[in-house]
Amino acid sequence: MPDDRAKLFAYAHVLFLNCYQQPVAKAPEEKAPKKPASKATEKKGKSIEVAKQEPLDPVAEKLRQQRLVEEADYKSTAELFAKKGDEKTLDNFIPKSESDFLEYAELISHKLRPYEKSFHYIALLKAVIRLSVTSLKAADTKDIASSIAAIANEKLKAEKETTSKKKTG
Repeated sequence: MPDDRAKLFAYAHVLFLNCYQQPVAKAPEEKAPKKPASKATEKKGKSIEVAKQEPLDPVAEKLRQQRLVEEADYKSTAELFAKKGDEKTLDNFIPKSESDFLEYAELISHKLRPYEKSFHYIALLKAVIRLSVTSLKAADTKDIASSIAAIANEKLKAEKETTSKKKTG
């Protein structure tokens, strides 16, 4: 009976170590260390170097394999429960840096461009700008107005060049 308890305790101890990934300090084994063998495998015209190493500690190897299994499980779970529309949209994107705000501006413009053929598109843009600058200071609003004026001047130049080329050609 005491022998069975010792076996049961040893089994429970091993299970505990496997569950909580706490390696037990063991005396160093007297095996000769194996040299890592590397082999090249060909996959669709590419050669891939695979380094195969034999670990000295079986507990460390078991922990490494368990970590790999857990990572694979996590990836498959993430794929399983991930939303199909996991890309950035106006609803789920929160800009924080300057580049994020530029990307957010692109998302907004892509949302508005399908309506540019509409008669009311100009009124839409005017309203969006008017509502967007209500809380800004006058200097910031003036800066926005000057950038819009610069864009308008560039468009006028481009239109003049195209009309003058048509007349001379």
